[in-house]
Amino acid sequence: MKFYKRSRILWGIFILGLIVQVVQLTIVGCSHTSPYYHPDIPASGKQDIVSEDTLHYRILLLGDGGQPKPDEPVLKTLKAWAQKTPEKTSIVFLGDNMYPDGMTEQRQHEASTRLDPQIGVIKSTNTQGLFIPGNHDWAGGKEEGYRALLAQEKYINNALSRLPKFLPRGGSPGPEVVEFPEAAPIVRVIVLDTQWWLHQHEKPQKPPEKIIAELKAGLDTDLPVIVLGHHPLQSYGVHGGFYDWKAHLFPLRDAKKWLWVPVPIVGSLYPLARWHLVRYDQDLNGARNKKMVSQLNTAFSTAKKTPLLIYASGHEHSLQVLKGDVTDYLLVSGLASSEKATEVSHGDNTLFAHQHTGFMAVDFLEGGKVLLRVVEPGGKEVLFHHWLK
Repeated sequence: MKFYKRSRILWGIFILGLIVQVVQLTIVGCSHTSPYYHPDIPASGKQDIVSEDTLHYRILLLGDGGQPKPDEPVLKTLKAWAQKTPEKTSIVFLGDNMYPDGMTEQRQHEASTRLDPQIGVIKSTNTQGLFIPGNHDWAGGKEEGYRALLAQEKYINNALSRLPKFLPRGGSPGPEVVEFPEAAPIVRVIVLDTQWWLHQHEKPQKPPEKIIAELKAGLDTDLPVIVLGHHPLQSYGVHGGFYDWKAHLFPLRDAKKWLWVPVPIVGSLYPLARWHLVRYDQDLNGARNKKMVSQLNTAFSTAKKTPLLIYASGHEHSLQVLKGDVTDYLLVSGLASSEKATEVSHGDNTLFAHQHTGFMAVDFLEGGKVLLRVVEPGGKEVLFHHWLK
């Protein structure tokens, strides 16, 4: 009789757990493995556009390319775009340039397969190239991070002949300011090392208030501004707390993508604990991350002169175009490596989102017009365009 009662209780708990799991999976929904467009985006915005305005300068943005496949499709498409107008083009790699631990002593021999394909696009097209650091370039935040970062900076600077190469210099958090084109600037680029804020081991010391003061000074310009940092200020991906039904039901895929082993109910513990209990600093709800975002947003809120303020990042392995609150736009372009796609959802301010490899092209045209395109390898290439205002 006792065994019978205990069995009924266990079955009741199991069924209740299944009900909770079904409700939860219904709420979390699916990742955008097909492109998501804001309802206000017209059909014309879902394809390329031919502009008759003269191109003054083009910046190509992509991040998290540190594990390229042989003949990586993203890099092949990037090269084709860079070759169109190389004298008017800069390529920006937004961090995590070398997986998994950056250029540590144990990993230095992997630079030829991790970094060289990215460097090769810049050299073969004779464009200007800029690499910024991400958390993996700091050895994933481990003790050897600063030394690994300096080794990568030296490697990239030795490989490239044209400035700006690798910024910020020497493990500094920045900000460092560059303008394109140098002879007659039409856009200001401000480079930050956001991992510096999160790194807990050896690093150059600089008071955060000094960083913010310098950032405010850099934003005081009549030029449009793109601020570059590896970590996003807002995201609807994994680092923003989104896990789709596959992450709840097949949690082992976080370790190995081929581990399609169902772990119902218990599998939800990892995403829930990571967001609500552990609060990892690489996620937007981590204590150091939240403080960094708050301080950066304080600086951005003071930008009154610039006609356009864009913050571009990687870190999330997806493509997202968001309307910002204190910035005009937030771009997340973090899928330059086919091996690294992760889930992405959307919010009210999402203009475009896709769990897919690709990059973003920002064109500065005559008359002060600025055109954004989202480019993906494959037949259609341009899946989204938007005039930035």
